[in-house]
Amino acid sequence: LLLLPAVAGAVAEEKTGVSYPDTITVEVGDAEVTLKATGVALREKTFLKVDVYTICSWVDASLDPGDEPARAVMEADLPKRLQMDLRRGFSRDKLVNAFVESIEKNYEDTSPFAADMDTFLAYFDRDAREGDRIVFDYAPGVGLTTELNGEVKGVIKNPAFAQALWSAWFGRKPVNGDMKKDLVSAVD
Repeated sequence: LLLLPAVAGAVAEEKTGVSYPDTITVEVGDAEVTLKATGVALREKTFLKVDVYTICSWVDASLDPGDEPARAVMEADLPKRLQMDLRRGFSRDKLVNAFVESIEKNYEDTSPFAADMDTFLAYFDRDAREGDRIVFDYAPGVGLTTELNGEVKGVIKNPAFAQALWSAWFGRKPVNGDMKKDLVSAVD
């Protein structure tokens, strides 16, 4: 997916003031698709409430959120994006362990995407730095594209892995319940 300049309004994370466009246009194959922001959230850690990252979610504007918007976003076989902007540095081990733990909390059996998980974790070959931007784009028929600071790290074609990654924030046992609510707060 390619981000094209298309900024209408914005959604902002309350504590940090970090804002993201409320709509973006991505290129999927030969078509341009408009994605709508579903919400923005802040990941904090420890009792000191240390800011770890802000994250924004967008999904194809045709999404029907139904009664469970978080589940609809997670399971949608539609173009969608997650963007994480790191607010502090931390070790590679902490980063990859957070992905693994967050996904495993939502799945009793990770075998349908275990090899994809290994591929994905290998994309992160250094410690995370303050200011890093991690973007996850999913498009049906293309797969999950992972970018770090604008560099494409790879594409995983298995849609089950993309859904597993989204489960970290939108699943039954998300990283943080408040984040899950915030990430669907703009869904209408």
